[in-house]
Formats: sequence, structure tokens, C-alpha cells
Amino acid sequence: MKLITEVVEDVDIFELEEEDGKKTLHLEGVFLQSQVKNRNGRVYPKEILQREVARYKKDYIKENRAFGELGHPDGPVINLERVSHLITELTPNGNNWLGKAKITTHTPYGKIVEGLLKDGARLGVSSRGMGSLEEHK
Repeated sequence: MKLITEVVEDVDIFELEEEDGKKTLHLEGVFLQSQVKNRNGRVYPKEILQREVARYKKDYIKENRAFGELGHPDGPVINLERVSHLITELTPNGNNWLGKAKITTHTPYGKIVEGLLKDGARLGVSSRGMGSLEEHK
């Protein structure tokens, strides 16, 4: 098994007003892509991503356990002390999956992300997972 990562840099930032009147910061955009060669030179089959996204939604997103970290971690395990966001949605759109994530402004790394975004920084998302690779020529 090998750690597989993918980076997408075109995400939008928005604020939502919660029921209690507090504003929360979110990002949204393309989180995953299938059937196209990515920056790592890989092509992920749509059928595999559909299966894995369905499992991820059931096991993590619906259970409020879909944590993300600031930076580009080297391993597949989430380090809770580095959590910066919580993925709230992954929706299929053609060969893409559009995602939404809530910035966790009560965590140290979430506060860093909030500060960067409020200062105008452009951030992207990076997905990672364990899997095997097959080379096709």
C-alpha cells in the first residue's frame, strides 16, 4: 500500500451565519477528480472514487469525523492536534466531487487558516488515502 495524494487549488471561501448568530468560515470547490490526469500524473477511475467517497461519507462525514489538517501531511493518519477543518459535504458533479469544509476556528490550526483567509491568502485542498497503483502505458 502506498500513500496517494492529490492537490486542488481552486476553492472558494464563504461565511455562514449559524442558528446562534455566530458566523462560521467555510471553503468549497472541487475536492476530487476522476478520469483526468492529475498533477501527480495519475488517473483515478470514477468507479473507484464513487465507491470510496460513498464509504467516506457514511463512515466519516455523516459521523462528523471527516477531519482535515493544515499543510500536506506525510502519512495517512489524522493528527488531531493539527486539525483545521471538518469536511461537511462531498457531492458528485460529472467526473468531479464538489466538497465543502467548515474551518475549525476553535483549534490552533483552524485559527491559522482563518487568519490566512481573512488576510487574503489563497488556499487549496489536498486529499490523501492508502491504495495500490497500477502503471498503464
